[in-house]
Amino acid sequence: MEKKTRIRATRKTVKKAEEAPTPKTLESTFGEEAREEPKTAGEPVAEVYNEAPATPMREDKAAGEPIEEETSKEDGPTGGKHREKEKEKVRFSRASLIFVSLAFFYALFALFAAICIDPNSTMVLADNPLASIRDAFGLPIVNPSLPTWIAFVMLDLYLFVFLLAIAFEERLAKYYGGKAISGKMIAIYAVTFIACFGLAFGIGALCHYDFTLANFQNSLLFAAEAFLVGLVVYLIVLATLFFLVVLIVNIKNWSKPYSKGIRSEAEEEEAKKEALDAAAIAHQGNLAGSFGTSGAAGGAPVAKDSSYEEAPLGSKERVFPGLSKIDLDQDMLSVPTYQDDKSLSEICEGFRNYLAGEEHLYYDPSAIRSFIAGLSASRLIILEGLSGTGKSSLARYFGEYIGCPSFFAPVQATWRDRTSLLGFYNDFSRTYNETEFLKRLYSATYAPEAINVMVLDEMNISRIEYYFADFLSIMEYPMGQWILPIMQLPYDFDAPAHLEDGKIHIPATTWFIGTANKDDSTYTITDKVYDRAIVLSFDDRNEAFGVEGDYPPISISYDGLMKLFTDARKNKDFALTRKDLEPFLALSREVQEAFDVTYGNRIYNQIASFVPVYCACGGTKEEALDFMFARKVLRKLEGRFEDYVREALKELLKSIEKFYGKDGFKESKALVRHYLKRFGENY
Repeated sequence: MEKKTRIRATRKTVKKAEEAPTPKTLESTFGEEAREEPKTAGEPVAEVYNEAPATPMREDKAAGEPIEEETSKEDGPTGGKHREKEKEKVRFSRASLIFVSLAFFYALFALFAAICIDPNSTMVLADNPLASIRDAFGLPIVNPSLPTWIAFVMLDLYLFVFLLAIAFEERLAKYYGGKAISGKMIAIYAVTFIACFGLAFGIGALCHYDFTLANFQNSLLFAAEAFLVGLVVYLIVLATLFFLVVLIVNIKNWSKPYSKGIRSEAEEEEAKKEALDAAAIAHQGNLAGSFGTSGAAGGAPVAKDSSYEEAPLGSKERVFPGLSKIDLDQDMLSVPTYQDDKSLSEICEGFRNYLAGEEHLYYDPSAIRSFIAGLSASRLIILEGLSGTGKSSLARYFGEYIGCPSFFAPVQATWRDRTSLLGFYNDFSRTYNETEFLKRLYSATYAPEAINVMVLDEMNISRIEYYFADFLSIMEYPMGQWILPIMQLPYDFDAPAHLEDGKIHIPATTWFIGTANKDDSTYTITDKVYDRAIVLSFDDRNEAFGVEGDYPPISISYDGLMKLFTDARKNKDFALTRKDLEPFLALSREVQEAFDVTYGNRIYNQIASFVPVYCACGGTKEEALDFMFARKVLRKLEGRFEDYVREALKELLKSIEKFYGKDGFKESKALVRHYLKRFGENY
């Protein structure tokens, strides 16, 4: 019974994730007011939150309906197909080519027979085998004249033309959906026969000028003898070749059993399997078709090839073995308990001492605070610096400390697209090649309370914009729309439980942490990546310090951590005031005007989230602003060597000291001095 497959309509089952409120753009809130007379120093500024504007989506049809191409009225329902047929050519099948080849060889054999039975021929002996065949049939000897030979050659030539035309007309009938044997086609064959042999007889008659019936009968008799003798020899040669091939094939397969043309059950099953594999390959097409649209929210369904009806996917355990196993394992796992009783400052202090006491890794307090505060400002953290400075260790042991082990994915230089992270469907094995990265993301959908840290180790050994492009895009969407298409599935396919419509929902509990080396073996990280991330630099070795007391790992949930971030942003003591923002915005405008540097509202939103959390971690507003100014604003001056940059950097250094004094904004001043050193200036 013929199986029918339909394209599954996209269901609107996007789960709502708890989102941290997004601060209103600082530039729009404070930009103009910062130039007015300041109010009382230290007066907190009311913090306004708003939702990010939803990306306008095209609504061509109801959700989930495939978008069909429009057909013009002139075309009609089959107009497009007719035009395609007009562009194509009528092509011979293998059977047609065999028929034409046999006709050609018969024409050659007839010509050869005519030469052999001609008693006046100087090319062969008069007593030859073909002449003996003529005598055996009791046919008279004919002495052909030149007109007789011309008439025979025309008959022989037009016989081949007639058979060639028959083959073409038969293919033409099937091309247009007709039958090769019908009243219409028989009439066409008859007309072709009359035309070809009419021409042959006409030319032959013209050659017998001064026409006599005896000469014409003599020509027809010679042609008939040649065609008859040629047919006999032709059949003998064909039979000889056929049985020679049979002999060779059977000698070659002497040890194999002879099935007399009847397939065994095993052979029948193998043939069916090969047909299904061929149909599946034809359906899948190229790899991009399997993925569908690479956008965050999916896209229009991909049209299915009709051959796919004979090649359904296997069970979910065969197609997605790893994800199906995760579904089964979740029933046997116990739900962990969390103790959300730590403050952000206690977490930072405990994590730093845990690294020093247990792992003998030493970090500056500002680095730990920046790392924790960065988690509140972005879902992408980049730890860059020289090899061996503790970048990977910080990401690894943070997961251990909070009770949610981090996942590590070593990036390879060969990574070029999303398949390196998310896998791909194998057309030949008819299974999905699941990566460990995909399986970790999928398992995280079963743990809504666990913090999911995904580490891309040495992420810039390949171009981040290539293999991580889909994730960079969905980070601009609300968390409820963090959805990636994995594979288009048939309507009746029983997919893994959390792979709805062939798409995976990136859990809101997920952070991506990338480690990046600075050497010749890596690629430069572009602004597109930097602007979305919080970047920490590890360029210096920290001094060891002693740890008093015991600092064991803690257990904190995702909701607990997000509550700490939200409470920090709501704390008026940590809120940015006009006094805090005036010098910062002044320096930002100076950099924009002096160096022609631009940046969007995303950076200001990150600052509004980062600063209060940094203060809750035990730091100060000035330290937090210094970190963000150096990482988000001054970093854009990397690689600038224009003539005016040197003097502009000197003026910028003076402005920083003017607003923050000699002991303030240490990280930003150190970065400016580093840039000046490249110009040969020592400040």
